[in-house]
Amino acid sequence: MDVREQLYVDLMMLPEPDSCEAKKLIDEGYLTIQLQYTQKALDYIANFIESKTDELYQAINEAGPDTRRGEIMKRAGITQFGVFMDVANKMVQEGKLTKQSSKYLPVSSGEN
Repeated sequence: MDVREQLYVDLMMLPEPDSCEAKKLIDEGYLTIQLQYTQKALDYIANFIESKTDELYQAINEAGPDTRRGEIMKRAGITQFGVFMDVANKMVQEGKLTKQSSKYLPVSSGEN
């Protein structure tokens, strides 16, 4: 997992208050001492999701509907399932993907 994805995962999995992970995120300005997100964290989360949307869309589009999720994640450069779900669900909200059963499919230009 690359450092950008790891930071995203660390922010999504809020650490225990007295842990080394919490201290690191506080020291770097991503969390307050009450373990609340700072604006820096909120910006990072939004930018990270946005940075993965094109890669994930391309991977889903090229792979086809019968491709396993792990293969799609690999093509998109995503290693954590939770990251895949966060990016894919955001893309569904934006109308770029549709979810049918447990599969995410590109929305054709005629459906937008």
